Amino acid sequence: METHPTEQDIPAGSLRIGLFTDTYAPQVNGVSISLQLISEGLKKRGHQVTIFAPRFPGYKDNETNVMRLPSLKYLNNPPIYVAVLGTPRSTWSLTRKHFDVLHAHSPLSVGLLAYLTASTKRLPLIYTYHTSITDYTHYVKFIGGTNLMRRTAGWFSAASTNLGDQIIVPSPKFHRLLMEQKVRKPIHIIPNGIDLSSFKAAKNPGSLRNRLGVKPDAPILLAVGRMDPEKRLDFIVDAFVRVAERFPEAHLVFAGDGSARKNIEARALTTNVKDRIHFLGMVARADLPDVLHDATVFLSASTTEVHPISVIEAIAAGLPLVAVQDEAFEGMIENDKNGYMVPLSLEKYADTVSALLGDREKLERFGRHSAALSEKYSIEGQVKSLEKLYMEAILQNWRGRLIERIIPKDIKEIPQRITSEINRILPRRSREK
Repeated sequence: METHPTEQDIPAGSLRIGLFTDTYAPQVNGVSISLQLISEGLKKRGHQVTIFAPRFPGYKDNETNVMRLPSLKYLNNPPIYVAVLGTPRSTWSLTRKHFDVLHAHSPLSVGLLAYLTASTKRLPLIYTYHTSITDYTHYVKFIGGTNLMRRTAGWFSAASTNLGDQIIVPSPKFHRLLMEQKVRKPIHIIPNGIDLSSFKAAKNPGSLRNRLGVKPDAPILLAVGRMDPEKRLDFIVDAFVRVAERFPEAHLVFAGDGSARKNIEARALTTNVKDRIHFLGMVARADLPDVLHDATVFLSASTTEVHPISVIEAIAAGLPLVAVQDEAFEGMIENDKNGYMVPLSLEKYADTVSALLGDREKLERFGRHSAALSEKYSIEGQVKSLEKLYMEAILQNWRGRLIERIIPKDIKEIPQRITSEINRILPRRSREK
């Protein structure tokens, strides 16, 4: 007897999942880190996971479940490669692989491949909206900064998102954005998660301070993440100059790399506090908790965030935060409880940081509240939410295909089609009774 899927028939731990992304290791950013965490979390729960990502020349994956696609170089600094879908024959051979559900994490070439695969195999497609495309048009060569490009990006954002059957956003900020763009598909908020236990304590306390020659009681202001123009790291440098006048022992540390790093380093060299501004470059993820635990306050000046992994890591490490006002921090920064969100004003930002550094009791209290807030952002919670949505999408997809089989275009055939479907599902012995 042929059976059909129900919640009992498909036990958790047996799903075959395809994750499609235009950005993955060795690139280090929020999307690639999130995907690695999700993949590991799903595999720990017994799922079969295959990741499809562009090939990165010279890089060899440690994971056996990563399928690399032919790619072309798009940007040099940082190096970014985009997938080339290849010949129809190679694409067809890819779509013949069997999955229960597909999950796209980008709208570009690999995301299009996910849609084509889902359409060909008649599989449910989940789409996570990680990046506000309209905030990144400046990366498009020649016409990136034009109004036409921004309008086109808005249209593409909605159109590509609507290709998914179910949509995931990591924060309420993007839920509101997609509603404004008139995305028609169901939208679910599933926050990003991390392995919280890795950030609760430092393995080598004081290692950052020893490396930089910073005294144990000197304040360290820390910014972590991609060093790209939209992060406004020059604003942080300018704010630190003002803070440093009031706190001669304070230091500013940048952890990360990107296209804006050289410009930020050059700007730092023009200041009278250049000896107290440090650039660590890319920090191994295993060493990041040590960096965070040596810091005093975490800084952000970006307004293009979605639900930043770096901020979750910071609050998990018990850091107070000062950030430029952005809806992406909703739930992670609570004003006057674990940090502050301030307007994009250099004077206001510097004053807020300085006032916080001058109140040791508040720093400690804010740190405790940050650690408490981080508990809702575990990778285990994120994976369980994904499992639930995958199951719902699989069942919905099956019900839709069942209705297609039962209900023909010609209404006169309905009784015959229903009888045929019942005969196919029920065992002969049951029908004879």
